Amino acid sequence: MNKTLLKPGDVFSLNSIAKERTPENGYTTGFVIKSGRLQEDLGGGVSTMATATWHAAFFAGLERIEQRAHSFYISRYQPGLEATVAWGTLDLKFRNDSPNGVFVTAVRGRNFVRVTMWGTKRYDIEADSGPRTNPKPYATVTDTSATCTPQDGVSGFKIVVTRVFKLNGKEVKREPLTTTYNPAADITCKKPKPTPAPTPTTTAKPTVKPTPKPTG
Repeated sequence: MNKTLLKPGDVFSLNSIAKERTPENGYTTGFVIKSGRLQEDLGGGVSTMATATWHAAFFAGLERIEQRAHSFYISRYQPGLEATVAWGTLDLKFRNDSPNGVFVTAVRGRNFVRVTMWGTKRYDIEADSGPRTNPKPYATVTDTSATCTPQDGVSGFKIVVTRVFKLNGKEVKREPLTTTYNPAADITCKKPKPTPAPTPTTTAKPTVKPTPKPTG
């Protein structure tokens, strides 16, 4: 993705750049969300890059085409201002709707990812985050399966983040983006109780009666 040039009208697609998450494409396992749970799978962690990329595109004022947040809230991200991707189902797409080119750079460190959009500034962009509404409690689950992965419970909620476009200090446009997070269960992993060994059964030996001796 580093050194990607978006000409006017070009559409950026993260999946097109990141390719399918396979060992052949250099991917290893990490945590992904499947059916409301954290599970290990190939390409886990790509959403960190997706979030950093969307954050940069958001504040560059580029046109949003496709962007989805995680199904439940992850505390390391700003609520309503993050993105996830999944090969074949979810992508991050935005268009360079400016009359000038945009140059994308990406830098990765041990504990950070930084994506920057370079180009001719058109607007000052602000993010106006509303309150969390429509709270939904999480369930508590005890899982005895061998593949269980523990996770902390997270309540669901709804939030609206509005992208505010300003020109020369005056507001010229507002773009509300609504995100609804599902609750995520609090999962405790517990080893199943061992199956008790069957009680051995004994077969009684038949009693042999002595043969009577003849008399006379």
